[in-house]
Amino acid sequence: MRFIVRYGRRFRFALAGLMYALRHDFSFRWQVVLIGLALIGVGYLAQPLSQFDVFALMLAYGLVLITELQNSALEEALDHLHPELHDRIGRTKDMAAGSVLLAGFITIAIIALVLLV
Repeated sequence: MRFIVRYGRRFRFALAGLMYALRHDFSFRWQVVLIGLALIGVGYLAQPLSQFDVFALMLAYGLVLITELQNSALEEALDHLHPELHDRIGRTKDMAAGSVLLAGFITIAIIALVLLV
């Protein structure tokens, strides 16, 4: 029973983090809306979608959202710990943003494959 209570609280914290990001992080909200609309458009244009196409698109969408959430969390922590400009912190934040960009490129490639095949 303690196992369920302990992991139930962790789930609540994780859900609170997602809700915070949706309310306060413009980049995360933008990714949720923009990619969601893009995937709806792809679903409409590439009808009928196979189960594999849907799986690949959802996986790519999840990859972008996960990397954006991690990028936002890292940026918020670094801004709190070191609010003034610093070269190393700037490079760290740039690399985290680069991971979101890379996830976006992967998503675009998967969308292109779904539309072309």
